[in-house]
Amino acid sequence: MKGVHNGFGPHFSILGDHFSPILAVLGPVYALFPHATTLLVAQALLFAASVPFIWKFAARRLGRPAAALVALAYALSWGLQVALAADFHEIAFAVPLLAVAIERLDAGRLRSAVAAALALLLVKEDFGLVVAMFGVVVGIRTKRWRLGGSLSAIGLVATVLTTRVLIPLAGGRSGYYWDYYAALGSNPLEATWHVIRHPASTWAAAFSPHPKITLFRWLFAPLGYLSFGSPIVLLSLPLLAERLLSNNPNQWTLTHHYSAPFAPIVTLAATDAVGNLMRALRAGPNPGAGRLARHRARLASGAGLGFAVGAAAVAVWASGRMPFDQLIHASEYQTSAFERAKGAAVAVVPSGVTVEASDTLAPHLVDRARVMLLDATPRGAPWVVLDQAFVEFPLSDAVQIQRRAVWLRSHGYRDVFSRDGVHVYHRSDR
Repeated sequence: MKGVHNGFGPHFSILGDHFSPILAVLGPVYALFPHATTLLVAQALLFAASVPFIWKFAARRLGRPAAALVALAYALSWGLQVALAADFHEIAFAVPLLAVAIERLDAGRLRSAVAAALALLLVKEDFGLVVAMFGVVVGIRTKRWRLGGSLSAIGLVATVLTTRVLIPLAGGRSGYYWDYYAALGSNPLEATWHVIRHPASTWAAAFSPHPKITLFRWLFAPLGYLSFGSPIVLLSLPLLAERLLSNNPNQWTLTHHYSAPFAPIVTLAATDAVGNLMRALRAGPNPGAGRLARHRARLASGAGLGFAVGAAAVAVWASGRMPFDQLIHASEYQTSAFERAKGAAVAVVPSGVTVEASDTLAPHLVDRARVMLLDATPRGAPWVVLDQAFVEFPLSDAVQIQRRAVWLRSHGYRDVFSRDGVHVYHRSDR
């Protein structure tokens, strides 16, 4: 499906798209339940698996009552919501791994923290830079700069190895999805030189056009920009640079899966900053001086609980503007006539055949047919399922949809199913 549409050929390995060998973990589960729904459930469980580590970190820093509210705020964070609404993506593995790595580091369990961080290298090629930054955070937090430097070196080498060697070996192209500094140069070296020579234009590129500013605010404002009070926020810088210095508009939006990895980083960084403030309040001058010490302790506890209450309140408010808002509308629990038409169209296609299918229909066929993503180029499949009611990726407008329908009818395809704009075409001589 992916290889045919992107011109890599029908035998293209998914590792040539994004280098995500961690997807193999889902192999046995998918073998038992070979449906697209399996991936959606797996993603939800992976996100949920990160919540206990958020709670443990917050409980250690702020106390149990505040930790429950911080965990709630995290579970409702908009970055996770939009990722769940955008279907499955390998980024789902990064969310719990980041939470584990940061929480274990804070707990002083370096082996577990390093293991979780290194596992990020199996999620996606750009996480090598996150691992490199994690090495910096390890150095800052533990003063073990040799270990931190080693992690940073491993992350940088892994980034070069996956993008320059492993992805091409799997049939992809080096830099095909490389969005870092894309607005500044055609490759990382050129872009880095541009940053050194032209810092002002780099800054301008990072916050122009305006959707980039909106993105920045939504990433950090819900927690009052407190994340910038902790070195943990450094982990977000590689991902932030990839998005703000990209020339791909998809990277600037509040939709898709790109914001999910920010959720554990920003939440734990803000919690860390508040925890440090509480510790400073408790440890003021003459920490053992009776009434004053108790006053400072109450003030510190109030600061932690106030932060947690505010974070939870903002998260609930934001949910009314994000995908979870759909859960309170009765219409979301009803199947529309259009959705029933799509289900009926998919049922018309026999098992074991080769079929071209529109983007949202293809996942419903992959467990029992050989599926190619329907794009502007006819592939000659004997079966074609075409949603003519809505424009779907990778088709760009209604004219392309109409052209495909005209081409099919003029090349021997019969319209064997038609309802509410959803059509199934079949050509029997193939």
